Amino acid sequence: MAKKLKIEKGKKKAKWNLIPKSDFIDSALISSSHIEIFGSTKIEIEGCEGVYEYTGDYLKLRLKKGALLICGSDFDILTFESKTMAVKGNIKSIEFCI
Repeated sequence: MAKKLKIEKGKKKAKWNLIPKSDFIDSALISSSHIEIFGSTKIEIEGCEGVYEYTGDYLKLRLKKGALLICGSDFDILTFESKTMAVKGNIKSIEFCI
């Protein structure tokens, strides 16, 4: 016969602290830009201030706080209006630099 488990109602459950508070990203960095990645062929960046460098192999974009480096091949800027940029190409890696 199976044992019955007793559940104590008055006991509070311990909270898990999976990520220390010191490791959280500053909210100012998150609110300044919004990046959406669609597979390995398209990326949309909201909050893009401009372009530092643009070649067929990489694209370095200026953000409000830092820069975004997109590496790959065959890059083409689809749209760039009102601080929103859409880029297509073969994306190999994305780096955020402060």
